[in-house]
Amino acid sequence: MPPRVMNAAQAGTGFNNWYFSIPPITRYYATTIVVLTLASINLQFIPLIHIALLWPFVIKKLQIWRLVTNFFIIGKFNLNFVIRMLWIFTYVAPLEQQTYQFDPADFLFMMLFNATCILVPAYFLNFFFNGVPLLLSMVYVWSRFFPEQNVSLFGMVKIQSFYLPFAFAVLSLLLGDDIRPDIVGIVVGHCYYFLKELYPRTSGVTILKTPTFLKNMLADWGLGRPAATGPAGPAPSGFQAFRGSGRRLGTD
Repeated sequence: MPPRVMNAAQAGTGFNNWYFSIPPITRYYATTIVVLTLASINLQFIPLIHIALLWPFVIKKLQIWRLVTNFFIIGKFNLNFVIRMLWIFTYVAPLEQQTYQFDPADFLFMMLFNATCILVPAYFLNFFFNGVPLLLSMVYVWSRFFPEQNVSLFGMVKIQSFYLPFAFAVLSLLLGDDIRPDIVGIVVGHCYYFLKELYPRTSGVTILKTPTFLKNMLADWGLGRPAATGPAGPAPSGFQAFRGSGRRLGTD
């Protein structure tokens, strides 16, 4: 079934109206970032060491939640945090709302694929938190689907969206931040876009395909359509002049 549509009375006004206008997967993603950041960094209800990507704890103690929680930390509450949250609402939300409007499972699969790929360099580069690489990978994908759109950097410089991820990486370098997470995000985003969009166009071979169970699971939650599997159902009623039982040529 399609996502549930709320009227204005149900959605409310002000913050409530804005919050529920954010597409659902992006909304849950952004909310988890804010809640986990508050709980771990600001209020310290959850020690950061318990959600960091520490491979000895993952491998030896099977603390597999670390493979997920590390992607929801994009930094402590400061100007960089606010800027990165704006990236989510400016670039990730439209990616879900426009490019993956009718296939939210494909959007979620993109996030899962990118996150899984990021874990590989994170292991070798000792990245304890990978929220920034994941976010940059999605910004990169957005920039490839909308390559000619003009965007403004802090209201001062306008560039084509095609170059936006690289501009963010250069900005990190100028601010003295570690540029490696940005580079990892850009590389992973390109890997996804190449395997999902570019390679199938040139070869006719689809490499990345959203699993059926993921489509059906989100459809059960009211997001998107279930995967079409199994034999075709009964022919619809209506005009039947050219519909028959059908036979193979050369058979009785």
